[in-house]
Amino acid sequence: MKISLRLLLSILFLTGTFISCRKTDEKVSDPNQALIVQMKQAADSVVKTTKVPGVVALVVDRKKGIDWLYSTGVRDIPNNLPSDGNLVFRIGSVTKTLTITVLLQLVGEGKLNLSDKLSKFFPQYPKADSVTILMLTNMTSRIHDYFHIEPSLFITMRENPTKIWTHDELVNLGFQAGYDASPGSGWGYSNTNTILIGKIIERITGNSLEQEITNRIIRPLNLVNTGFITTGVSLPGDHGRGYYFIDYIPGEDFTEYFDASVYWAAGSAYSTPRELQKFAETLVGGGLLPDTLQVRRLNRDFYQMSDVAYGIGIAKQGTFYGHSGEMPAYMTNMYHSNDKQCSIIIYYNSLLIGPENDPSTLFTRFVHILYGPDF
Repeated sequence: MKISLRLLLSILFLTGTFISCRKTDEKVSDPNQALIVQMKQAADSVVKTTKVPGVVALVVDRKKGIDWLYSTGVRDIPNNLPSDGNLVFRIGSVTKTLTITVLLQLVGEGKLNLSDKLSKFFPQYPKADSVTILMLTNMTSRIHDYFHIEPSLFITMRENPTKIWTHDELVNLGFQAGYDASPGSGWGYSNTNTILIGKIIERITGNSLEQEITNRIIRPLNLVNTGFITTGVSLPGDHGRGYYFIDYIPGEDFTEYFDASVYWAAGSAYSTPRELQKFAETLVGGGLLPDTLQVRRLNRDFYQMSDVAYGIGIAKQGTFYGHSGEMPAYMTNMYHSNDKQCSIIIYYNSLLIGPENDPSTLFTRFVHILYGPDF
């Protein structure tokens, strides 16, 4: 069959147009792909150059059109099972955002004020007339952290890992060590503050902290794989393993080892990357608090440090708000930026010292890749 010259030229023109359009489409997607490749390399380098067994990262940037869930390394060392971003993990001190959000909801309901003194609820504690609820939330009370008493609580935990700790025991350990400085003078991270907040929530509501977090946050947001553990060593849901407790000792598995009561209001929750993304977007974007309290939380009462500011149960890095968490076997970062319309969730299934082992370092690398040093 013969093809006319005109028909042949038409075919070639249409083919060239298709190829040109395809190349144009590829160029449009190239910027995001290049960013994802860089983030992938950054995550892979953690596993390659450190003792961190596995890394899971979720980056959702609605402006750029990025939705990237990535896993590298292993979730189970003996069985060499690959990391999985759909599994449950312990979130450590990210729990504080849940606990203090419930407290702020109670403030919004008029059941207490951030200016109230600790003595209004627990007058028995030393200097309770000098400590405000706000100081408990933004870590300026200067009450000693019960996790850093001498001799170390960590020794007791290792000797008796399934010990069930009462809330009063934890608070008393903090007060027995005394104040680190005068209340309100400077900043000092203390888990004792958040245990006190948990006790205040239970005193005001008459319900357990677990009930309040579940009814006020977890159920309204339909977080079906998120929960708050009061006691016990079990980690609910499908999960990988978690390793190491500060020191690298091959084979040490702390996934279900310590009783959750030692963390309670300060660190006993669990979740998945996708559900933390949903929570972070609401935590920072609004919907859990009255507008006036939400504006205050994001704009006031911060104590500025070199690279991060800490406010009412929330940390700020650039335009990103959220929290980090660390506990035996797990380290977590959860941040969201309204300005960038971006959420970044990272977790490592290990707890080792050093910035190279800290997901906060990877978070910083991600935001530099996405936005440069000004984020």
